[in-house]
Amino acid sequence: MCFGIYTRRVHATGYMLPPTGLITIDASAAGIISGRLAEEGQHVRKGQKLFTIDLEARSSTGPTQEQVLVQLRRQRELFERQKEIRIEDAPVEKQALINQIRNLQQQHNLTGLQLSNDAKVLPVVEAAVNRMKNAQSAHLVTETQFQSQLYTYAQLLSSHAQFMQTYTDTEGKISDNTSKLMRYDRQTAHDINDLDRQIADIDKQIDESESHRTIIIEAPDDGILSAVRGNLGQQVSAGTPLVTLLPTGRSLDAELYVSSASIGFLREGEPVLMHYAAFPYQRFGLARGRVVEITRAPITESQPGKGQQQSASGSQDKKDGSSSSSGGDLYRIRVKPDLPYIVAYSDKKPLEAGMEVEADIAIDSRRLYQWIFDPVISMRHSIAAISGGLVDK
Repeated sequence: MCFGIYTRRVHATGYMLPPTGLITIDASAAGIISGRLAEEGQHVRKGQKLFTIDLEARSSTGPTQEQVLVQLRRQRELFERQKEIRIEDAPVEKQALINQIRNLQQQHNLTGLQLSNDAKVLPVVEAAVNRMKNAQSAHLVTETQFQSQLYTYAQLLSSHAQFMQTYTDTEGKISDNTSKLMRYDRQTAHDINDLDRQIADIDKQIDESESHRTIIIEAPDDGILSAVRGNLGQQVSAGTPLVTLLPTGRSLDAELYVSSASIGFLREGEPVLMHYAAFPYQRFGLARGRVVEITRAPITESQPGKGQQQSASGSQDKKDGSSSSSGGDLYRIRVKPDLPYIVAYSDKKPLEAGMEVEADIAIDSRRLYQWIFDPVISMRHSIAAISGGLVDK
């Protein structure tokens, strides 16, 4: 019997979690929760909407962003109306320009005919004036008759000058309007494009203003929601935890916690016997696994998994009476199950994230007589250490 072997085991509790651990979903900006679709224990898909946060600032006259949006939408309506009017008026304006050119062309032609007639009449009248002047010098006509003929000639010259001016003006107007007509379609398209650009700018401002009103919090991965903390009407700041996500569809490890008194003998690769709370071991047996990761520093409150630490420490106190609840440090270990499922009633039931698990980890195997003489050996080492210290002195 003295040569029999006894294995000392440490009891640990924890949860089945993916290697990446839990995902805490935080508020990305300060605001008020105006919509909540997240429920405790809900299965969600990646990208599924969980929360809506209202970022709207308010003044004495009401929501400021809403006022900005009203002004922007009013401006957009004005530009849209201007565009409609421009498109509707374009054919009418173009036809009016064509008619104006036609009328100017007719006026220009008539003025040209008048100038042609003047070119024929003026030499005749000028010759008559010269004859009248010679006759007046010879006292064949009176001064009054000569002045009357001279006045008629002066009127013809003045009228001719006016027709010349009109001819030149209409020619310039015809040239200008013809140039406008040639550029009209292009100018109309430019005006419409400019209005479209202004409308697009306003649409961009509206989108930006809308994005400043609300934000949508979505699930970053497939999983199960837990610890829903965000509530309708709640004021949150950036970084406020809203909900915890347990990712699914991944391999699961047992995340366990042990006290500092047990961590010194734990080694990676040690065999582990586990049983899941959902499948009582008295009926479904134990599951096997191996230690794959051991933290060599105690878990602090600022590190992930603190909630599991507290749950684990509470369970451990009840199981083996450890002193972790009285301020002892906890260390995290990860155990990889040999099988990702457990056989229950001939069916393979897959392990699920968040499932509670308890484990017994072998940390030291020795023969019974070694355990019996352990106190003697320990006392001998202590005496040797004390004696060595006295000799040194």
